[in-house]
Amino acid sequence: MLRSGLLIKIMLTLLILSAMAYLIRVGVADFLRLRPCAYVDGLGNGTVSLDPAGLDDSRKLLLLARSWDDTNPVIPEYLGQTDFMLAQLAGFSPAMQATFLRNAIVNFDSAIALRPYSAYLWAARMTTGSWLLQIKAQINEPLDKSELKYLGVALRRAAALDPWGASVLQQLVTVGTLRYKEFPPEVRLAVDEAVIRAKQLGIKI
Repeated sequence: MLRSGLLIKIMLTLLILSAMAYLIRVGVADFLRLRPCAYVDGLGNGTVSLDPAGLDDSRKLLLLARSWDDTNPVIPEYLGQTDFMLAQLAGFSPAMQATFLRNAIVNFDSAIALRPYSAYLWAARMTTGSWLLQIKAQINEPLDKSELKYLGVALRRAAALDPWGASVLQQLVTVGTLRYKEFPPEVRLAVDEAVIRAKQLGIKI
């Protein structure tokens, strides 16, 4: 009886310590991501100025946060955004842009795996992939048919999850019209429907 009681106490102590360690990891990661996420949000709504050094620092903090907790979908989402913005800044080098866009795709894919019902993430993944195909064409790389096929999947997922969201709809129309002739009929239909909804909402296309 004494041994079994001691064993139960040991097991409970280990469980509590494990829970505390998990909560600490999650808490540290959440704290580390606050400043870079606020900076990226500020860039998006125009309340802060774009600073390449600040953007790179934000990315480093997000990577550190991910090292503490790789189950938080917000972290890879914002990493994808920072990589996308870094690609915008690297317009002088298409090869460098392609690298940043590949990194963004990896991060958006990670975020989608953790939050598969986010239309925003599917739209961001679609937009990033489409831009990467444009860059690869500039540097004379062959068309990546698997990526083009995935763009169609992402477009249809985003359209199904949030058919009327202005931000998502704008991306659907932009990518959809750009790639229209390359898409199969079922994706073209989703593009056509998105264009109709965009016109109904008064979104410029």
